[in-house]
Amino acid sequence: MQSNFITQLLDLKGVKVTKISHEDSFVKIYITTDPKEHICPACGAKTSKIHDYREQTIKDLPFQFKHTYLVLRKRRYACSCGKRFYESYDFLPRYHRMTNRLAFFICQELTKLTSLTSVAKVANVSVSTVIRIFNHVNYGTPTLPKVLCIDEFKGNAETGKYQCILVDGENNKVLDIIPDRCQSDLVSYFRQFSRKERNKVKFFVCDMWQPYVDLAKVFFPNAIIVIDKYHFIRHVTWAIENVRKRIQKSMTATLRKYYKRSRKLILTRYHKLKDENKEAVDLMF
Repeated sequence: MQSNFITQLLDLKGVKVTKISHEDSFVKIYITTDPKEHICPACGAKTSKIHDYREQTIKDLPFQFKHTYLVLRKRRYACSCGKRFYESYDFLPRYHRMTNRLAFFICQELTKLTSLTSVAKVANVSVSTVIRIFNHVNYGTPTLPKVLCIDEFKGNAETGKYQCILVDGENNKVLDIIPDRCQSDLVSYFRQFSRKERNKVKFFVCDMWQPYVDLAKVFFPNAIIVIDKYHFIRHVTWAIENVRKRIQKSMTATLRKYYKRSRKLILTRYHKLKDENKEAVDLMF
């Protein structure tokens, strides 16, 4: 009865627990399965003849804050055609040394704001294994939103120095990341969408990089092109600075020094200024 409860706790189909070994940093669970008839991968004939047994150590989900290893007693079957092959398991893919659910656990951990090294440490695998699992995760093409935002960021991908990020401007949700920002890659990406879906985009938000503007005009004819807030404010700030420098040239030396040292006052919201600072700004303009 106790062994049956442990088997249910492990929750692996067709698996029986024969022994559990606890150590300081890990736990080993020895498991086995009942023999059954298998189909030979070579000739397709059915066979239940067991050739021999071997043990395989498999990594599984962490248990009680310890790394977990499943020690599986594997059967190797023999077919009348001479082929020797191992039995198959629902929880263990062929040629793998970790369970399906550990790979799924790694995928779940990758959705959090944590590093690859941290995920590898928790899952008891190498960083390269985490990267390999991540590279196998595929997502379908997203649906274009009403407000489509595009921007680049400096990454470390082999495809280029900069990568592109697409964001749903209404729901503040990342839609996709494009490996490169060059126009040919962007054109290839947006060609995946039908004209009908592209025409649903009403606002295209980008910076002042000309290829983004050209892209919007071609692929999103119904969209209004909007320059993002950061670049708009930056150009307004530069314009105000140019005005300040031009006016300062006609001031006395004392006033020039004052306004040079207090240039941030001009960029501050008017209602946040103190009375004496408001007078200084009013005097300037």
